[in-house]
Amino acid sequence: MIPLADTLEALVDSLTTADARGLAVESATMDVPLEGRVVRLAGVPTFFASVPHTRWRSGVLPAVHVAHLSIVEGEE
Repeated sequence: MIPLADTLEALVDSLTTADARGLAVESATMDVPLEGRVVRLAGVPTFFASVPHTRWRSGVLPAVHVAHLSIVEGEE
C-alpha cells in the first residue's frame, strides 16, 4: 500500500503535463476509487490508500470506496 499523502500528490500531479504550455488548472473535481487501510507504525495509526490494481469486481478483492476530491489552487 501507498501512504494517502503520496496517492493524493500523484493525483494532483496527473492534472498537468510538462508539455502543456499555456495550460493552467485552477481547480478540479475527481471521483477516484481507493483501497485503504489503517496500519499502526511506531505506535501511530497511519492511513494508506491507493487506486485499486484492477477495475474489475470479484469476490476476492478488498473493498473499494469512492473518494470525492475537490482540488483548488491556493494562494502562495
